[in-house]
Amino acid sequence: MSGDRSFTRGEITGALTFVVLAVAIGISSYRAGLNISGGTGGAGMTASAAPAPVNGQDLYASNCAGCHGAQAQGGVGPGLAETKAWADADFRQAVLHGQAPGGRTLSPVMPRFGDTGLGGEAPTEEQIDAIHAYVKGL
Repeated sequence: MSGDRSFTRGEITGALTFVVLAVAIGISSYRAGLNISGGTGGAGMTASAAPAPVNGQDLYASNCAGCHGAQAQGGVGPGLAETKAWADADFRQAVLHGQAPGGRTLSPVMPRFGDTGLGGEAPTEEQIDAIHAYVKGL
């Protein structure tokens, strides 16, 4: 028995057909990926256009809990049960400027977050309202 084996015409045709079909499928898949991703190449990813929702619990934990307690029960600062009944505008005024409803000035120990910011940036009304909503839910 000899070790020489040659391919038949049918085997060669089948192999070439397979290669041509594989290349055609690969090219069409790549082009489909370009169309899906806006023509920038491959299967691209884009950032979400909508900002992440503000998380009042996280903001409270990182800015308020150290003084007012994890459950707003008080600690270095007073408990915040009274603030649950405040209007959002009154709560913002207290947090941002240290002025409680009725014109009462809060302790100088209370940061004026309008001046100091939250995490180094000026706080937004949405952030302060989210903290207030979180406190109301405790």
